[in-house]
Amino acid sequence: MREAAGDDPLVVDWRTDIARPYYRAHRGDVMGLVARRRFGFDGPELTAFEEEPLVEPSPGPAGAPRVGGPAGGDLLAREIARPRSGPMRDIVATIQPEQDEIVRADLEVSVCVQGAPGTGKTAVGLHRAAYLLFAYRERLSRAGVLVVGPNRAFLRYIGAVLPALGEFTVTHRSLAALVDVATARGTDPEPVAEIKGDARMAVVIRRALGATRPGASPPAALITSSLGRWTVSGDEIAGLAAGIQAGGHRHRVARDLLARRIAAAVVRRAEERGHLPADSAVERLARTRSVRAAVDAVWPRTDAAGLIHRLFTDPALLAHAADGVLSAPEQRLLLADRPTSRRAVRWSPADLFCLDEALDLIDGVPAFGHVIVDEAQDLSAMQCRAVGRRCATGSLTVLGDLAQGTTAWAARSWEQALAHFGKPAARLEVLTRGHRVPAEILSFADRLLPSIAPDLPPVSSTRAVPGALRVIAAPLDDLAGEAARQVGAGLGRGGSVAVIAPDEAVGGLTASLRAAGLPATALTDDAALTEDAALTEDAALTVDAEPAGEAVLTGDAEPTEGASLTDKPVPEGRASRPVTVVPASLAKGLEFDHVVLVDPASVAGSGPGSVQGLRRLYVVLTRAVTSLAVIHTGELPSALADQGGPFPRVPRPGGAGRPDPALVRGLEVAPGSA
Repeated sequence: MREAAGDDPLVVDWRTDIARPYYRAHRGDVMGLVARRRFGFDGPELTAFEEEPLVEPSPGPAGAPRVGGPAGGDLLAREIARPRSGPMRDIVATIQPEQDEIVRADLEVSVCVQGAPGTGKTAVGLHRAAYLLFAYRERLSRAGVLVVGPNRAFLRYIGAVLPALGEFTVTHRSLAALVDVATARGTDPEPVAEIKGDARMAVVIRRALGATRPGASPPAALITSSLGRWTVSGDEIAGLAAGIQAGGHRHRVARDLLARRIAAAVVRRAEERGHLPADSAVERLARTRSVRAAVDAVWPRTDAAGLIHRLFTDPALLAHAADGVLSAPEQRLLLADRPTSRRAVRWSPADLFCLDEALDLIDGVPAFGHVIVDEAQDLSAMQCRAVGRRCATGSLTVLGDLAQGTTAWAARSWEQALAHFGKPAARLEVLTRGHRVPAEILSFADRLLPSIAPDLPPVSSTRAVPGALRVIAAPLDDLAGEAARQVGAGLGRGGSVAVIAPDEAVGGLTASLRAAGLPATALTDDAALTEDAALTEDAALTVDAEPAGEAVLTGDAEPTEGASLTDKPVPEGRASRPVTVVPASLAKGLEFDHVVLVDPASVAGSGPGSVQGLRRLYVVLTRAVTSLAVIHTGELPSALADQGGPFPRVPRPGGAGRPDPALVRGLEVAPGSA
C-alpha cells in the first residue's frame, strides 16, 4: 500500500526484506533505525500507539549515537498477555529478534529449534512456513509445504494461523495420517512398540524385501509377441537384473525397468533377423503377459501391507531378515499374538511406520519442498525416518523440547534425532527466553528439570504475574468440588479455561463439572478447540468472586452434599464460556489462560523414577499463560516438592475446609523463589 502522491510505502508485508530491521533491531545493533513504532487496534479502529526509541537523540562521547530504549513497551506486553480463546493466533505483532532469525532462514537450510514452553517455537515454525512461501513462492508452489503435528486436536488448534497470514496451500497432517495405506486400529505392548520404532527395523524390512527375490538364477523366459517367439536365457535375465539392482531403484521401478530391458533384448534380436518393429515396440512388449511373467520370476509382485504382515507372521522370514540385527527374544515379541489372516490384522501406530518404510522401498512416498514437524522430541527413529523421507530433496524445520519427551522412545539428543531425519547437518537453534508462561509457573515447573532433562538450563520468562501459581491440597472426595471452585475463579478473570487431569479421570471429572453447571467438554483427538460453547441445561455454577476476578471462597460452614458451592451466581456470560477438560496425554502443544491441574501425582505416575511420567507432568504444568491452580491429594511428587524454595500453598482447615480469603488474595511468588 502506497501513498496517493509519491512512492513511499505506507504498509508492507511483514515478510519483506525492508521489514527485517523492524523485528531484528535491538540495543546492540539498531540496523539504521532510530525508533520502532507499535500500533494498538480493535478491529478497524486505531486505539493507541507507542514509540520505542532505539537511539538517544544526543550523540555519545565519540560522536556516534548512543543506543538505548527499552526492549519493548506496554502494547507489546499487552499483546503477549492478551487472553486466549479458540485456536492459536499469529505472532506477527510480537516476533522477537531471536525468533525472526529462525523464521527468515534460507529455504536450503534445515533448522532444529529447541525451546522450552512459552518460547514460541510452534509459532516460529508456522511463521517460517509463511515466510518461505512468500520468499520462494514459485519453487514451493510446485513442491509444497507440509506441517506435521502429534495429533488432530493439535492440528485444529494451530490450523487458523497460516490462513490468517494469507497462506492457504500448506498441507497439515497428524503423525498417524502421514501413512495413508492403513489406519491404526490396534495397539502394541510398549516393548513391542519400542522394537518396531527402532531404527534397526529399517534394516530388517529392507532385508525382508530382498528375501522375496529368488537367490538362484531365474529360468529362461519364452517371450511371445507379434514379432514371433523368442527365448531369453536365465543368465541374461539375471545380468539385466543385477545391473538394475546396482542402481538402487525402488522395487516397482526396478520391475518396470527389467520388463523394458527384457523387451529391448527381444526387439534387438528381431531387428537382427530382419524384422522392422515399430518405435513403440519395446513399451508394448514390456506390458505383455510373457514379459511380466519373466519379471515375476525374478522380482515377484509385493505390496507394503503384504510384506510387513508376512514379516511379522513368518518366523523363517523374520529370522533371515533380523539375523544379527534383532535378538531372538525381540523376534519372539514381534511374532507374538499375530493373526495369520491379513484381513484380520489390526494395525498398530508403530506398524504404520514399518508399513511406510516398506512403501518407500516398493513404491516411494510423496515428497515436499519443506516440512515442519512439531513436538519432534516424541518421535521414534522410524517416525523420524518417515518424516525425513518426505523432504529428502527439500529442507526441514524440527520443533521440540527434550524435556517434554513423554514416550519410551523419546529423543535423548537432537544430534541423534536429526540423523534419523536424514538431516545431520541441520542448524540447532536454542530459544532460552519465554514470552507466554509466567515466570512464577516456569520456576515451579523447572524443579523437575534435574530429573527429566539435567543437561537443559532453566528458561527465563519475560513475564511476571504475581499470584499466577496456587498449590491446593484437597481431600480425595472433594477433588472435583475444588476443581469446580478453581474453574469458577478462572471464569471470573476472562480468557480460556482448561482443566487438565489424568486420562482415566477425564470422563468422571467432566461429568462432575457439568453437574455443577459448567459447560465442560472433554477434549479428544478428534475435537476442536472452539471459542463458543452452549451452556448446559443444568443450573449455573455459583461462586463468590471479587470484581477483580480473584477467587475468594467465603463462609464458615462446610459445604454439604447437594449444596451449591457458594452463594452467589456467576456474573452473566461467565459460565457460558467453554471449559475444556484435557487428558494429560493430549495437553502437549496447547495453551490456555487459566489451567486447573488435578492430581499431579497420578499424571506423573505411581512408579518411582518414571521419567516419562515426570515429563508429562512438566508438560501440563506449563500450559497456562496467566494462572495455574494445582490441586493435589496427599503429597506432591517428590521431584516437584523437594527442589528449590517454598511455593504458595492454599491451606484447608482440617484438610477439607475452605481457605482463608486473605490467603487466596495475597498469594504471590517472587521470580526465582519457587
